Amino acid sequence: MKYYVFIMVALVFAMNFSLAQTYIPITNNMQIASNSNIKFIPNNYLFTDPDSNGVIQITGQHDIILDGDSCTVNGSIFKGYMIKIANSHNITIKNFDSVFSYKYAVYITNSDHIAIYGNHFCHNRVDSAGWINVWADYANALGGGVMMYNSRAAHIHDNLMTKQNDGVALYHCDSIKIHDNDFSWNTSYGIRMFWSDTCNIYNNNCSHVNRPKTDPSDCGALLMIVANNNTVINNDLSWSGDGVFLGQYQHSTTPNNNYFAWNECSYSPHNAIEATFASGNVYKHNKCNYSDYGMWLGYSFQTVVDSNEINGNYEDGIAIDRGFSNHITNNQIGDNPVGIALWEGSPIAGYTNQYSHDYVIDSNTFLGNTLAVSLSKTEHTTMHGNEFLYSQAASVYFDGQSNMDTITGNTFTAPTAYHFQNTSSYDIYAPSNSFDPSDSLMILAKVYDKHNNPALGQVQWSPYTSGNTPIIQNQPPCDMAEPSSLWFVYPQTGYPAKNRFGDSLYFDSVVKQVGYASVKMVTSRGYDMSLNYRAAGDSVSSWTLGNTDTLYFWVRTIKNPAGGFQYFSVRIGNARAGYYKYTASPTMLNQANLNWKLLKCPVAGGNGFTRSVVGNMTGDSVNYVEIHADTWDYGFTIWVDGLQFTPCSPITGVQGDHPSAVNNLYNYPNPYDGSTTIGYEVEKPGPVKLEVFSTDGRLLETPVNGYQNSGTHEISFRSCITQPVSCILIVRLTSPDFTKVIRIIQVK
Repeated sequence: MKYYVFIMVALVFAMNFSLAQTYIPITNNMQIASNSNIKFIPNNYLFTDPDSNGVIQITGQHDIILDGDSCTVNGSIFKGYMIKIANSHNITIKNFDSVFSYKYAVYITNSDHIAIYGNHFCHNRVDSAGWINVWADYANALGGGVMMYNSRAAHIHDNLMTKQNDGVALYHCDSIKIHDNDFSWNTSYGIRMFWSDTCNIYNNNCSHVNRPKTDPSDCGALLMIVANNNTVINNDLSWSGDGVFLGQYQHSTTPNNNYFAWNECSYSPHNAIEATFASGNVYKHNKCNYSDYGMWLGYSFQTVVDSNEINGNYEDGIAIDRGFSNHITNNQIGDNPVGIALWEGSPIAGYTNQYSHDYVIDSNTFLGNTLAVSLSKTEHTTMHGNEFLYSQAASVYFDGQSNMDTITGNTFTAPTAYHFQNTSSYDIYAPSNSFDPSDSLMILAKVYDKHNNPALGQVQWSPYTSGNTPIIQNQPPCDMAEPSSLWFVYPQTGYPAKNRFGDSLYFDSVVKQVGYASVKMVTSRGYDMSLNYRAAGDSVSSWTLGNTDTLYFWVRTIKNPAGGFQYFSVRIGNARAGYYKYTASPTMLNQANLNWKLLKCPVAGGNGFTRSVVGNMTGDSVNYVEIHADTWDYGFTIWVDGLQFTPCSPITGVQGDHPSAVNNLYNYPNPYDGSTTIGYEVEKPGPVKLEVFSTDGRLLETPVNGYQNSGTHEISFRSCITQPVSCILIVRLTSPDFTKVIRIIQVK
């Protein structure tokens, strides 16, 4: 027994001795042996590696710790590697102050259990021009921080790897954990994955990955080529060519089954998320805003898109060509030209038998899209529990051979033109939906089908569920720039996505000319941006201009000093028929720089406004007003106030109505982010109760419950819902005089 204890003590002593830390300088072509624990002597080292052998070489070794605290290593010629590891096990690389000007700081092949943390591997090989071959294997790796080939079980965390081609590149790897790194401002990829599976990627900053000298769409924050069973959670993937690009075109039929959640993918000049020829992926709680496309999922199938935020994209929110069996649920989809676009385009070689079919679109909120859902040559789509709010042209659009679709249990509110626009020859089955207003003749007027064109199929929308009965706006209000109206920002179709970046629009109760507030738009770009007025709460706005002769409005601007405004026009239109276009000198907007200017646009044209007619526009059915401004892609700010047709209340010197004079229950701004003001008017003193409900009827909060005097009351309300996506809340006011209900929209 004593002999056995002696042997064990000797083994422990020998192990500790072999791993005792040694202090040595870095030398060129140094070879590290197993069981080494090295703290390199701090210094500024200069070693080139023209033959790519590695300054520090670890081959066929194990159990090594390399600590580069206070060491900087300069590779000088952007070739070779500072550390090269092959066929090794259990290696730790930590704390290097700076490794730069190599092809890769660390190059690893056929190894496992590698730990890399606390290092600064920046300014290695970088290219800023030329296209990238996403299908190239590791022999054509581009350079950057760390490259791993045919390796597994690595842990890479808390490193800085920026301003080079790649942050980390994985080729044929698995079980790699990558978290809390900064891979921003690279020029190819933050993280590049090629045939790499079961990796865990979270809390990384991979933003601003672009090539400034070429189209950025071939770059991305995260590239995944035939990458399966990975989790990607809570990463910043914004402002990159693509936030995520995932594909396996003709290379694999294995389901991807990746899980993406809580990632910020917005502001990508190409796609926030792109997944092509992919299957089994799940996207939850991601932000895919203000990009060219929010999600491009061409030829993808058996995919779940749930609880994401997809707003303000320049093209479609979600676009899927020849996909099938995809579930799109619980998303907030707003302010896109098309919210969801499903179609069957020309087939791609190898996929000629794949067609567009079997979609479930359930419990989404659509707000302010031109078309909320577009189905073109798509079969067996089921839509249920969706809220369609304020679609500019149509809530659901059918084209091509779209048939065998079922659309039930949805709520349709306030389209500018149509609830359903069926241009296909097939009937559409759409009973048991809720419409505002619920008058059957009004609903029929909002359906385009065989009643309009006998060659088309019929939309079978009856029976239907009665919705609210809002006031129909038969004449324009005396001040369209007051809260309770809705305003949206639209870029001119056909211009780059970057024009959407930085757009904001809200009511300004401080900088105003008349009434309670003005409408203020701030944009960081400005290539033909338009402000679009719509009536809040109205399902139909149909104005007859009649004896009105002039559109008045105040305007105030902050012009760009590089040249100011280059274009200015006004549109008075009907979404179905066309519009009157009034082209004016941009000098009018330049003269309003930092001061209010009253403009008068005659309906017939004149006074500096040249009228032209687009489409079949007439003055007996007007439902929108737009103000267009252009600064040749430079940012600007514009305020609009007192927008009204005359005859009406005089605009000059007259304060417009406070919202309470129009609505005895209102809120502003609406939609809102963070907090909103809820106001109401009490005519008789007595008990007053203000309640906030979810759309499924749950009482969430009672901000007011007690005796109140007559008069106007306002409260500041912060959202009582902590969910990360936008939602609709129901506000109910109960007073001695009346009970009234309104909807308010919280955006995140």
